[in-house]
Amino acid sequence: MMLRSIVYKTNNTRLRSLLEGRIHVGNRSIRCFLRIRCFNSKPKEGTENVVKKESTIRNIIIEEPTDRQLRIVALRSAIPMVGFGFMDNLVMIQAGEFIDLTIGVTFGLSTLTAAGFGQCVSDVAGFTSGGVVDASVSKLKLPHHNLSLAQLGLRRSRIYLTAGGCVGVVFGCLLGMTSLLFMDTNKAERMKKAKEMKSIFNTVMDAGHKLILAERCSLWVLDKETNDLWSNVATGIAEIRIKQSQGFVGSCASMGQVINISDAYNDSRFNPAIDKESGFTTRSVLCVPVKDDDGEVIGVVQMINKKNEDGTNAVFESSDIRVVEMLALHVNCFIKILS
Repeated sequence: MMLRSIVYKTNNTRLRSLLEGRIHVGNRSIRCFLRIRCFNSKPKEGTENVVKKESTIRNIIIEEPTDRQLRIVALRSAIPMVGFGFMDNLVMIQAGEFIDLTIGVTFGLSTLTAAGFGQCVSDVAGFTSGGVVDASVSKLKLPHHNLSLAQLGLRRSRIYLTAGGCVGVVFGCLLGMTSLLFMDTNKAERMKKAKEMKSIFNTVMDAGHKLILAERCSLWVLDKETNDLWSNVATGIAEIRIKQSQGFVGSCASMGQVINISDAYNDSRFNPAIDKESGFTTRSVLCVPVKDDDGEVIGVVQMINKKNEDGTNAVFESSDIRVVEMLALHVNCFIKILS
């Protein structure tokens, strides 16, 4: 392999140039760089200008990596990124879910805000545990590409290095997302919605409870997946859950009609065990279905123990039914807004 020497002869100038090209050795193409240093020479008195020193040429030949070496470069770049991507997404999802279920529900933060806090935790975890990932990868005994720093600086090497890292981090992030398969992703939204419903329905139920002079007022919401009726708001009692076929509330939800009972203990649908547990005595009961815009039952408003203005026991009248039906329409509007 012969390289032509390039000599510059100049007067009072100094040149530095970098020539880049390709030379062919057999069937192989090799990139070469010729760095040329040119020095000027001082003219002697009475003579023509001549070059005192010829330029010194330093030839640096960088052999291009083979395809196998480039694949190893991509592999060694991808494997650490798999670990970083997996850890980043896993920590972000778990931390974001925890924040969403705690302070997110308490302060009404959006899911995106909780995800942002989770990303902060993930970034801190990635920064502090980067050495652990690198140490783990070093124990895998991956094949070495045996390339010099100059060869790694070539354009093809950089492309394979970047592409391998991108593929690795994407694959790692997808692995980290598999944790979503084992999580209840709608739990936080249900908790936030229940909190909003409670704040709205508390106002509605308290107003209805006082408007028709009933001792207790309850709102029952129908869970269409389990066909259960659960009480989100109950004035005077704790939250409970019953089957759709049980009691006055279940009959009202099943038939979609108003149920007005003057004496609960004389009706076979009444379960006196609830009174025994709570120490409360149920006498008169009014149940009005809550229907959506399509006419399907989505809940029940229940009033218990009608009272007169003087505090004596009474029964629910038609005027009370109209008031509670109006209340049920408002409840439907609130549920539609929250949905």
